[in-house]
Formats: sequence, C-alpha cells, structure tokens
Amino acid sequence: MRKVLAGVLLGVGAAVIILILGSGGFLETAEMKLYDWRMRLAANPASVNRDIVLVEINDSTIRDMEPLFGHWPWPRVALSYVIDYLRRAPARVVAVDITLAERDRVERYDIGGEKWSGAESDQALADSVRQAGNVIMLADAVDEGLLGGSDGPAPAIAAIANPGYRVGDRAEPRPVILPPYPALAEASAALGHNFLVLDTDGPARRMSPFVSHGDLTLPSLGVAAALMAGHIRPDEIVAAGDAIRLRDRRMPLVAAPFVDAYDRGHRRTQWTTLVNYRAPALLPNGDRPYPAYSFRRLFMSEQQLLAGQPPMIDPAEFRDKIVFVGFTASGLVDVFNSPFGDDRMPGIELHASLADSVLAGHFIAPASARARVATILI
Repeated sequence: MRKVLAGVLLGVGAAVIILILGSGGFLETAEMKLYDWRMRLAANPASVNRDIVLVEINDSTIRDMEPLFGHWPWPRVALSYVIDYLRRAPARVVAVDITLAERDRVERYDIGGEKWSGAESDQALADSVRQAGNVIMLADAVDEGLLGGSDGPAPAIAAIANPGYRVGDRAEPRPVILPPYPALAEASAALGHNFLVLDTDGPARRMSPFVSHGDLTLPSLGVAAALMAGHIRPDEIVAAGDAIRLRDRRMPLVAAPFVDAYDRGHRRTQWTTLVNYRAPALLPNGDRPYPAYSFRRLFMSEQQLLAGQPPMIDPAEFRDKIVFVGFTASGLVDVFNSPFGDDRMPGIELHASLADSVLAGHFIAPASARARVATILI
C-alpha cells in the first residue's frame, strides 16, 4: 500500500507541476512547435477544394508585364481586365487580396499607345467590379493608424460592411479599417479584412474571423468568400460562446488574454480561429495545392478575346470557381511563415485555406480545459 500511495503521490505531484507550468504559459512554445508537427502530419493536399483557385501576381508576372505597365504598382485598369475575364466564365466569387485605398492621381498612363488617366483607370476597375457583382475587395485592418482615431468610413461603405453580423465582442476591435477608394468600395459586393494574429515565434497559425471598428464589422477575406460562395446569410451568423455559428457550421474560437497596445492597463480577450491548413504553400513538385494561374495569362486571354482571337486560357476553366487574386511575389511582403517550417505561405493561400475550412465545415478546435486536466492526470 505504501508503494501504491507513493506512486499516486508522485503521479499527482508531477501532474500538478505540469498544470502550474502550463497555466503560467511556460510550455506555450513547446506546445506551438508540437502543434506545427501535428499539422504537418495531418496535412492532406489531396483533400483541398479544387473549386478554390489562385491567380498569382508573382515575380515573373511583374517582369513580363513591365513593357506594358512599367514597374509596380500598375494602373488599376490592369485588374479590371482580369475581373472582366472572370465574369465571362462566370466565376462564383472573386476575392481580391490587394490594398487599393487611395485614388490614383497619376495624370497620364501610356498603355500600349492608349492614354489613360489615373481617375479613368480607377473608374474602369470600379465599373468592372460593379458589373461582375461577385467581387470582394480587401479592407486593410493591419495598420494601427494614428492616435486620435479617424472620421470612420462613409455611410455607403458602412452599409456594405454591416449587413447584420451578430458576433458582438468576438470581433477583434481595430483602431483603423481602411476600405478601398470610395467608388471601388461602393461597387464591391462585399469587403473582407486581412488582420492576421502572429504568434510570438513567428508562424501564422490563427486569424480573427471578424474585426470591428465602431459600428463597422468585417469578416476576413477568406471567410467573406466562403459566406458568399455558400450563400450563408448575415442573419445566420451569430456568436455562440467560444465559437461562431455559420448556419449549420460551428467555427471554434481560441480565447487568449491580450494587453491593449494603447492602454497597457487594459486587458481583454482576443478571439481567433485556427487556420486548418490542408497542405504546405508548395507541393514537392513545386505546384500549389490549389489550382494556380498567372495573372498575366488571364490578362492576355482577355486581350485576345477582345481582339476576336482564341484565348490562351478558356474562361470556362473558371466557371463556378472561388477565385483569390493576389501576390505571391517575394518582394511584395504578403507572405508569412507557416506551421510547415520554412514554407512561405502567400496571403491568398492563407485566405483560401480558411475559405476551404468554412465551406467543408472542418475546423481545428482546442481541447476543453476539463479534457486537458484529465489527460495530464491520466
């Protein structure tokens, strides 16, 4: 009996020590590294939703289009041609992961001998987005802004971004949400944010599914694309304890204590969802796990169609697809460390992974406190 009692005391003592270390956050780094290892083991590239497609602005695209548009940034009319091309398919949803907050004030572009002003180029993009009727534009929520706040978005933009989400304090408050320039914001079918929560050791494991600024509430770009593709209405989205209910899907949330950067005395809970990556950014053969196309090829295909020629790519390839347009170029910053080690994940692939999870209803849920304590005791 003494041996049994000694064994029980040793086991309980060890469990208590682990619980104390865990509650103090001393094991957090080890847990994150083990989480990355488990993520790599669970990856299944064959399971990705092949109806989700990436359109990449990569290094070769920027180089190949330099004779036509010069250096980056290009005039917005370049993007309008790709939106028009995808409307021919038509694509089910087009999500654009590019910040276009300011009006283009360039007086004159020379595009293949054709003259465009910045204002004309801006209007061409807004017109294409309005005619497509299924384009989600990016609203930048990364910028911390200046102390003192801002005047807030225009009423028309607020109406787009507030269709009736009921997520309350599960939305991450942001000091600034920067929508696209007014004509483009008002032409958009919806807006989506890009605020990503990076863990202390660097990798992008989780994201705020919704952010807020005053009365403005926005889903992330990936969540917004999935909601539109799945025809999930705003009144079907509601906070439900440690999750957000999306019609028949339950998106689990991770609650973490957070110290306000502007008020060190204020602590609150930050709610994020874990990104269920199905695959690394690149497969062993160098391909993307999601079907991927160069922006240049779509642009050139639209030019060929306008000239009455056979296109490089038939628009029918994008029929009923969920298309994410954005950067994979190494010099344009929108890449992140992922749980797959040195793998550099483009922002559009991160948003695509989140959209994939919502559409499939497959999420990563943290174990309950009761389960964690029981496991340690056992």
